Amino acid sequence: MKLENLSSLKSFCSYNYTFMFPSLDKLLIMYCRRMSMFCAGDIHAPLLKGMRWGNHEKLLETNLNKTTQLLFTQEGLTLNQKNATMIRDGEFQANLFDKVRTLCLESFVDESVTFPYSFLGRFPNLQELCVEHSCFEEIIPSEAQIVNHMGKIASFKELYVGYLDQLKTIWNDDSQLQPIHQDLKRLEVECCGRLIKLTPSFVSFENLTHLKVCGCHQLIYLVTSSTAKSLVNLQRLEISDCERMEEIVRNNESEDDVEATIRFYSLWRLQLTDLRSLKSFCSQNHHTFKFPSLQYDVSISGCQQMKMFCGGVVETPKLSNVKIDEDRLYLEGGLNKTIEMAFLNKV
Repeated sequence: MKLENLSSLKSFCSYNYTFMFPSLDKLLIMYCRRMSMFCAGDIHAPLLKGMRWGNHEKLLETNLNKTTQLLFTQEGLTLNQKNATMIRDGEFQANLFDKVRTLCLESFVDESVTFPYSFLGRFPNLQELCVEHSCFEEIIPSEAQIVNHMGKIASFKELYVGYLDQLKTIWNDDSQLQPIHQDLKRLEVECCGRLIKLTPSFVSFENLTHLKVCGCHQLIYLVTSSTAKSLVNLQRLEISDCERMEEIVRNNESEDDVEATIRFYSLWRLQLTDLRSLKSFCSQNHHTFKFPSLQYDVSISGCQQMKMFCGGVVETPKLSNVKIDEDRLYLEGGLNKTIEMAFLNKV
């Protein structure tokens, strides 16, 4: 059994049923930030000796419910504006929050409130930050403010930002992201309707392995070519339901006449879904894109204006086919030519 990326999941079942799993011997629970118990009733899983919670293997302590509750209380914490203010202003023992690995901040509904960046210093072992259903216009402040907290805030590895109706930018344009971005491995942004820029123009994400963006309708492009060059470890790129997005990689203005090779060494999954304004992955004709690990998992659907993959050269030595809408097409003359022919067949 695998439960993954269910950000609203609280339990397998909230009713007091008895569940029998006589054959279950493996259980994986990942990115289920609200799950504080497995179910309200009894569970019988005689073959299950342990579970994987996120990146950690854990032997069962008494039963599945007990182990899930223990992991949740030790490693995950969800706070609203009132809770966070109480913790920030109150007196607590120094190591009270040392075990917290996942912090979710939600329901900051006061429109005058700014993201409590310094508050993150309360969680020295933070690995994952989740910010959702709040009125923040910005998450990571300017470089000057970051410098004041250098060494005091954990360099967390995962960032989820979702359902922030007022959010205009995640990182301040002046932010160099030094304490945050160096170890960031996963970035997920969902339903931020006013977000106009994902990252500053020249930021580097060398350790990022998973990038997912959904429902951000003001984004015209995803990243600049400068940032794209740093994504050497990116494995999964999933972009969906962004109404105004015209291209994934936009050329930096300072590089208009510079030929460049952009290598996505590790990318094995590329999914572009319901991007109705998307015309290409990159419109510039002087870039060469290399995807040495792309082999099977390439899907492009609901991108009616996409006439080609990119304006320049694209190299996919292992890729033999691509899924376009409902059709699985074998590459004929390369990825650019295959997409061009698929577009012409629809006209």
